[in-house]
Amino acid sequence: MATCKKCGSQLAEGEKFCPNCGENVAAPAASKEVSGPLFWRIYVKAFAALMEKPFRLWGVSLLGNLLIAIGSSLAGVAIPAIGIAIAMLFNVALAAIFLKGYHREQVYCRELFDTFKDWATIKRVLTGMGWSALWVFLWGLIPIVGPIFAIIKGYEYGLVPYILVKKPELNAIQARELSIEKTKGHKGQMFLADLVVYAIIFIVALVLGLLGMIPYVGVLFLIIMVLVFICIGVLLPLFKGLVSAAFYEELIGDDKE
Repeated sequence: MATCKKCGSQLAEGEKFCPNCGENVAAPAASKEVSGPLFWRIYVKAFAALMEKPFRLWGVSLLGNLLIAIGSSLAGVAIPAIGIAIAMLFNVALAAIFLKGYHREQVYCRELFDTFKDWATIKRVLTGMGWSALWVFLWGLIPIVGPIFAIIKGYEYGLVPYILVKKPELNAIQARELSIEKTKGHKGQMFLADLVVYAIIFIVALVLGLLGMIPYVGVLFLIIMVLVFICIGVLLPLFKGLVSAAFYEELIGDDKE
């Protein structure tokens, strides 16, 4: 009988995930190298993970974003700092979940609260995320060109959540410095990965909106546009999460030390 390479548990025939630790034990499909710019290779890898229909990952992603919206909204009404802190903690938890999903590992709803488990974890996550957010804010205060610098710095610190998850030996400042180092020369590709997604969404909205102006049949296209945007709203957070996880693995990963 086969056993899990991670924890040693016995596996039933045809089992895809270890019942004990959730490790993906299915035989990996033969993969071929994808050519093209970095952002395109990232897209291909993220789509490959998405095409395996990770329904549980999709559900956990939706729940996580819902908790971010509810928690930050409720806390933000009274104390905005608490709302920001809640959003940061859930975002780092989602980073860990997307990394597992990218590697086809099983995910669980309880993992959304892993960053809340003790004060040391909370402090490290909030320090790392808060320090990065502070620098983005300060760069954004520069007159005229501030917003451009803030966007650049946002991508420069974009790997911080994943570093906090995967490299617990690094403190907040070291996590930020590693993100700066590893995104050097790749920020344009990270920007393109976002730009292409939103450009496609804009084009779809424009085309369907114009078709919606056609007399009589236009209402059909408007209904289609509503359905398309519901699907986008449901799937976009998952896809962007997988893209971010793929960027981390491509630029840092355990084999890229």
